[in-house]
Amino acid sequence: MTQKKTKSISLSQSKEFIQFKTLIGDAKRILISTHMLPDGDGLGAEIALYHYLKRARKSVRIYNPDHLPRRYKFLDPKGEILLGPGEVELWDHCDLWIIVDTNDPRRLGKLWNELPLRAKKIVFLDHHPDIMPQEQLHYPLNAMVVSDMHSSSIGELLYELFTELNLTKINEDMALGLYVSVMTDTNSFRYSRTTPQSHEIASEMIALGVNPEEVYQAIYSTKDLSHIQLLGLLLQNTKLSKSGKLAWMELRLDLRKKFKATADDTMSFLNILLVLKDAEVVCIFREEDDGEMTRVSIKSKGAVIINKVAMDLGGGGHEYAAGLALSTPFQHVVDTVTSRLEIIITTPPPKPLMSKKP
Repeated sequence: MTQKKTKSISLSQSKEFIQFKTLIGDAKRILISTHMLPDGDGLGAEIALYHYLKRARKSVRIYNPDHLPRRYKFLDPKGEILLGPGEVELWDHCDLWIIVDTNDPRRLGKLWNELPLRAKKIVFLDHHPDIMPQEQLHYPLNAMVVSDMHSSSIGELLYELFTELNLTKINEDMALGLYVSVMTDTNSFRYSRTTPQSHEIASEMIALGVNPEEVYQAIYSTKDLSHIQLLGLLLQNTKLSKSGKLAWMELRLDLRKKFKATADDTMSFLNILLVLKDAEVVCIFREEDDGEMTRVSIKSKGAVIINKVAMDLGGGGHEYAAGLALSTPFQHVVDTVTSRLEIIITTPPPKPLMSKKP
């Protein structure tokens, strides 16, 4: 396993990036995947990379562990590209398997058991911090990670890759994917990890034909009345920690079924809590479809770094946006996560050591 390194030189100069470019140039069959419960960053990146590689005369397929959420169907209106379980005939082997928007094989679910032996080379294209502890992960020898934690999104990474490769020009299909990736993973350019290049990429993609209003409406104006009613009920029952600086929602499976909401239908609920004046950290606890797993999404306004809590419990993410999933009882997950978050929120940072005067 080739480990990623802290960025000391530009991504394009790193040995992993240079090797990745060579692998793409040499590969004829390329498979693309993203993590379970795919989001706009992963799906947008996949569609941009797919169209780029097709234009470069590569044989390309996308195979994801979960089906395409309905609000992202505009990325693949004919349903022929962003395919999931049972929707695509897999090759017996491929030259390169590119996994976008995660460095954690566990987030691929059953795909990680099916595909590693079919790929000559595997590349995780990512922008998240290293998973800790590393001993929890088991990578095959043919896998490597290409990562830049300074990038706002996988779309930003791909833009640099496309520029470096120069195999073809970015067209409107690629532009749509890049824009969706950058826009969604910066929360419409509001997160602190938004970079000057994020805006430059968005500007260029709009010039290539992307309609920002249509994209926003397609992704975020997708709720049924029952979903809004569910959100209202959750807001009425929002809980606060003793300090008042942590707020969270609890969403059990039976309640979600009552309001006919999929997991993806509830993805944007957490952002509503960010408007709370005193809350520094917000999270949502969602019981998954199997009734055994509880998924937790955590966001910080920027004063508290929260990804270490997620990592300690087997998850990961960015400093101010992270998540995890546990198969322990729902209330135990709530108690464990909220207590750990409350500790880091209310513990003052250590005072700097004063140097003694000579």
